[in-house]
Amino acid sequence: MRRTTAFPFLVLPDSLVRTGGWMIGERGSPLAPVADILEGWDYQCDLELNVEIEVDFQGAADALEIPSEELRLEAVLKVGTGSGTMPRRIEILDRVVLNSGRAEAKLEATLDSSNLSGRLLIECGIVLGKPAGNAGGISPRWQASRLWSERRDVLIEDGGASRFPIESVSFKRSFPGAPFVAAPWYIDWQPGMWRLDFGGSVRLYVNSDFPGVGERVVEGDPLTLQAILADVMRQMISLAVTSADCDEMLEDLGEGSVGHQVRNWMDLAFPGQSASSIASLAEHRPGRFSAAILSAAEVSMDP
Repeated sequence: MRRTTAFPFLVLPDSLVRTGGWMIGERGSPLAPVADILEGWDYQCDLELNVEIEVDFQGAADALEIPSEELRLEAVLKVGTGSGTMPRRIEILDRVVLNSGRAEAKLEATLDSSNLSGRLLIECGIVLGKPAGNAGGISPRWQASRLWSERRDVLIEDGGASRFPIESVSFKRSFPGAPFVAAPWYIDWQPGMWRLDFGGSVRLYVNSDFPGVGERVVEGDPLTLQAILADVMRQMISLAVTSADCDEMLEDLGEGSVGHQVRNWMDLAFPGQSASSIASLAEHRPGRFSAAILSAAEVSMDP
């Protein structure tokens, strides 16, 4: 699954990146291709994971408008895991520098069984490894700028409902000058794109400039997660119900899509109510509208 996002700079088209060998299995045993569900796993055994990646480097240089001799990329392997509505942790487990002399790599990781729960969100990505001196007007300029990603979503332990990746970043470094630089979190999603896959098109950035917030997310603090999830729900529901054909539109969307998840949230927070009645509540009784969503966002976490 590839994530589609509108970036303010040039990124890599899918045609320039090849991935293969998404493999997973118990440590020391033969690995098998990554599937939607990890079956037959011994809870006491660590897991091994690997993926191969290859970049058309000259094509990447042309696409990013950066001379190939100056272009430095970095392939990154991230894994998120956890139970509940969102993964409790997401970590970078391997990274490899790519340049004109090395345009392919094999990313590998060992996953500690004691940290595994519910679901694995595995992401292979490419970021800018080093700013270039000669670059185009809309070329990526910040180190670690996200240029491409591909994700696998694996259920383990009969993992729960839809969730989305969490990434801890410094807003001061990643979003310099943005009006939300002092916000504790930021939800990145595409309004109106209801047919997109929820897990691949919604991302939560937690501001590492406030260590306490990230710690509470990692530890699974129920009130913190409830506030974050309510923010996501409020944003999406508020926008969805402004469409005149909201009920019909969301009804036709497939399971796992953004719209399907929003419909589920609407039914949870406002059971039996149509989109028009929810929109009326938001307009005339905004306090009750927000409180209903906050109540529905209650998060139950494993101890």
